[in-house]
Amino acid sequence: MPKAYKGIKPSFQRARFARIYYLDRRLRENSYPNTPQLARMWEVHTRTIERDIEYMRDRLGAPLAYDYRRKGYYYAGEFCLPPLNLTEDEMSTLFLAQKLLAQCAGTPLEDPVRSAFEKIRLSLPQSFSLDFSSLEQSVSFNVEPLRGDETYLTGAYQSLKLAVQNRTTVWMRYFSLSRNETRERQVDPYHLRYYQGAWYLIAFCHLRQEIRIFAVDRIRELRHTGEEFEPLPGFSLQAYLEGSLGIEVGAYSQEVVILFDSHQARWIRERQWHPSQVLEPRSDGSLTLRLTVSGLGEVKRWVLSFGRHAEILSPRSLRQQIEEEIQAMVSQYSQRKKHTAQKTP
Repeated sequence: MPKAYKGIKPSFQRARFARIYYLDRRLRENSYPNTPQLARMWEVHTRTIERDIEYMRDRLGAPLAYDYRRKGYYYAGEFCLPPLNLTEDEMSTLFLAQKLLAQCAGTPLEDPVRSAFEKIRLSLPQSFSLDFSSLEQSVSFNVEPLRGDETYLTGAYQSLKLAVQNRTTVWMRYFSLSRNETRERQVDPYHLRYYQGAWYLIAFCHLRQEIRIFAVDRIRELRHTGEEFEPLPGFSLQAYLEGSLGIEVGAYSQEVVILFDSHQARWIRERQWHPSQVLEPRSDGSLTLRLTVSGLGEVKRWVLSFGRHAEILSPRSLRQQIEEEIQAMVSQYSQRKKHTAQKTP
């Protein structure tokens, strides 16, 4: 299992901001918070809390004093922190955003986003009237369940994120589902992408000498080499991903033309399926969709999902693949039907 490397820290000022507003609330509640308690709560060193207290005294003018009998701090005079100037609309948007990210249950985003929002919520003034429970019942999101072991993926994600940020090569043992084999590889990690319940690593593969996409849950072992790398000259992540309908990228892009009948055309015209798409309505209510993509395997599965309502017009190679798939399906269903009929008395 990859080691969950540390060293990726949140914004210093943003973290301090949240801690100070929380400390202020505790002080106003006369709960006499102390340094060890606060350090444990925020999972930081006691010296970090001491610097927060010094900042409040020296920079914000807070009349902080220590009660040795109660073993905690208190306000020795009148004091008011600058308000957290969030409107209810802004706060409700933050709440829904953290709810959306937290729906990615088991991902490395789940716990940090819940914790961050709770710390912001605790810093709000008592007069803040937004009903979070009512808002939670009003809006929901549907996110696909995470693929892979949650504990393993958290460690792998943290390790790969550090490698992406520091531009360091990693060694890994990777299981290829298409070849049904595990091989050792060294890769230069460029980007982590979450798509339909799975994490993917976009990286330059030393073995294949090209950019490849690896499913993180299929990485069997992972190590940092400590070797720094420079991305390929002229490489554009945006341009690379534009060749994909979702996550698959092929060797080169080509135009795909799909005909949707009048029944399906009504839904196709409602969405943007790809940045390159061109919609061409026909007089009979049908619709032609043109895309420039490179990952044809994904296009094939997508077109088949519409059944008889979608037809590939070009390229010819893709049309032939779908014809063969349909013929295989007909044969499979025919054989099962024949087998069932033979068993019926």
